[in-house]
Amino acid sequence: MKRSKKIILHYDMDAFYASVEIRDRPNLRGKPVIVGTSVITTCNYEARKYGLHSAMSVTKARGLCPYGIYLKVDKEKYSRVSKQIKNLVLRLTNKVEFLALDEGFVDITDIIKNYPSYEVFAEKFQRGILKNTGLTCSIGIGYNKLSAKLASDAKKPGGVTFIKNIDEFADFISDKGVKLIPGVGKKTQEILGRKNIVQVSDVLKMSLQELRSILGYNRGEMIYEYCRGIDNRKVSIESKMHSISNERTYSSPLEDKEFIWSEFLNLLVKTHKRLKYQKFHTKTLTLKVRYLDRKIITRSKSMHISTQNIEILKKLMVELFEEIDLEEKIKLLGINLGNLGENKEYQLSFKNIEDIKKERKIQELKDKINNFKN
Repeated sequence: MKRSKKIILHYDMDAFYASVEIRDRPNLRGKPVIVGTSVITTCNYEARKYGLHSAMSVTKARGLCPYGIYLKVDKEKYSRVSKQIKNLVLRLTNKVEFLALDEGFVDITDIIKNYPSYEVFAEKFQRGILKNTGLTCSIGIGYNKLSAKLASDAKKPGGVTFIKNIDEFADFISDKGVKLIPGVGKKTQEILGRKNIVQVSDVLKMSLQELRSILGYNRGEMIYEYCRGIDNRKVSIESKMHSISNERTYSSPLEDKEFIWSEFLNLLVKTHKRLKYQKFHTKTLTLKVRYLDRKIITRSKSMHISTQNIEILKKLMVELFEEIDLEEKIKLLGINLGNLGENKEYQLSFKNIEDIKKERKIQELKDKINNFKN
């Protein structure tokens, strides 16, 4: 059977925290508004004209924009508004993956058929959010999560962008800088820059093997595929009734990569024990991170089969860990095991077994090389 083409929407509320404050205090409209105590969580577009951005220290921001309006974070209020937005989205479909308070993916493959065009649907989506919350959002509609996310970032605030197929993706991204690619943070950008790889067009000239040799096996493959518009991730639909999770908040911000990894491992072991005790198998692993500036991100990956095998879950966690930005200080880590099934035993296919064996051989070879270097 031919798999139906997916149509994915990504919505991103425009300068969410600042926009909520301006909505509640109209006298702030047109002024640079900055939300954050020691670090900027969000600032509006008037503030960004002064060079301000999220994660910048408020002290530095005051130097650049001394007459801005500086407000404390009101997380409870923003959470209430976020819940209102999520409920509006859920009226359309339950095929939703909420990434944070202010953004999410929506699988609109089935419901878009009821509208004459993408444009009409996007306009109705934005109008519904504005009418019910008084806030604007930017929208991207694409053929997968990657294209939808990049499209929503293209025209802010209040923009709508469509990337309907892989050819349109190529036209959209080829002349852009590498920092546009998800997964290319500051460190990765520096590594690529030393090889004179600064544009996406430069990355497209490289083979998969070359990228793996520069960036590592998993990250190299991810960036190779993302540059070509390849992204097979599904919209991960979470159910509160069918997940087990553990979180830990830290009094001192985390910065050390190895320590963060060990903490994730501890959380996984703890969550896995509960999974086994309740006799569940899981198909989805989610990592959660809350940064010092209160920004929250999640990274999820699902399997075709359910498992109770912690080694398989660790393998998934390695892949997800590489997608997390470790440049910013971290205050909270969390693990969620979702898509649970009761008392069901699943047998790995020969292909699954061979894939795992292959990965182990690759890892053993890497370990031998590292030991030789040391």
